[in-house]
Amino acid sequence: MSKDLSPLEVRGVLLPLRAGQLLIPNASLCEVVGYQHPEDIDGKSPDWLLGTVHWRQRNVPLVSFESLTGASVKPVGQRARIAMCYTLNGNSDRPFIGILLRSIPHLVRVMESVIKPLGDPEEFGPMVAGHLQIGGQEAWIPDMDVLESALEDILD
Repeated sequence: MSKDLSPLEVRGVLLPLRAGQLLIPNASLCEVVGYQHPEDIDGKSPDWLLGTVHWRQRNVPLVSFESLTGASVKPVGQRARIAMCYTLNGNSDRPFIGILLRSIPHLVRVMESVIKPLGDPEEFGPMVAGHLQIGGQEAWIPDMDVLESALEDILD
């Protein structure tokens, strides 16, 4: 099998959460860093916004995606990581969002033949754009635009 992508393939990354996983385009992931305890945001933030972490001379918001979907939140484990993802809105004040991970993510090749839609993503809330099965694994596709807008409303 060729290592080159066919025109109908996209490189993706499965981000392992504490209760499920996210599928994002590989180009959306900037870096995976070790877990660091977030700094609190003056008490006005929702449960899914854990606080901010310092990275690349910036305070980056750290999100618990499980909380957004209504899944039960589990304690942070020893293998926890943070996925630093690029934002899509071009906001120079907040170009990154951190997503709390259970462990190290892994690359996947996304092709129509390996994905299967699963139900209505709306049952998981407005920040989930899709719910699917990829290669036998269940995953959510985050709606980064909605997430970024929510963060703007909270942090500005």
